[in-house]
Amino acid sequence: MSELGKKVLEKIKEEKIAPKPRWRFLLKDYFVWLLFLISLIIGAVAFCVSLHILFENDWDLYQYLHRSLAGHILISIPYIWIILLILFISVAYYNFKHTKEGYRHEAYVILGLSVIGSIILGTFLNTLGAGQEVEDVVASSIPIYESLTCCHNRTDIWDQPGNGLLGGKIIKIVDPKVFELKDFHGVLWQVREDDDTLEYEPIRIVPGEEIKVIGEKEQENVFWAREIRPWQNKGLMQKAKMRWDSDD
Repeated sequence: MSELGKKVLEKIKEEKIAPKPRWRFLLKDYFVWLLFLISLIIGAVAFCVSLHILFENDWDLYQYLHRSLAGHILISIPYIWIILLILFISVAYYNFKHTKEGYRHEAYVILGLSVIGSIILGTFLNTLGAGQEVEDVVASSIPIYESLTCCHNRTDIWDQPGNGLLGGKIIKIVDPKVFELKDFHGVLWQVREDDDTLEYEPIRIVPGEEIKVIGEKEQENVFWAREIRPWQNKGLMQKAKMRWDSDD
């Protein structure tokens, strides 16, 4: 045995160094994997909410809000959720890199796995309606959230009848072309339609339905509807139809 080997053995005996049991290494590896999965899930939730916000945004309203299209797009981007997505994808990458087998894989493979995993899981969660649920919980739990994402406060955006935007819940159908709507501040409006009014699918003009109306304020608490949209968008694009031709 070499002199160096003897010194190492003596050091081990003196300090009574014992090898760590295998289960400790396994436990550490499982813990790192757990952190990786948690980071991946949180990243997926962030992507899910970002997707929900992008789908729910009314991209054509910039003219009513006195903004340019470019300015409206920049303001409408869900920066907070995108930052969270990037943060937790980075955490997932770091944790995977420190698993037992992680060091064997190239960085782009690990990063790609984290990104693709978050996108696939986030898209699936959004189809289940999780994006709306998560944002509602965050908005009700964190008071500062709405001030940080004021551009996404849709009730404020659709409470500008002077600018042609009105949102709320249908209270009563007066006749085939007139219904009463209560806005999100409790003000009652009479909404009038005509043969040129467009309705976006899927829309139901029935009591209890929440809707968005584009048009003009004709007089106090009377609003003429040029377009009627469902409160919850079903995608980036919706099909418009003439209400009075819907039975043809």
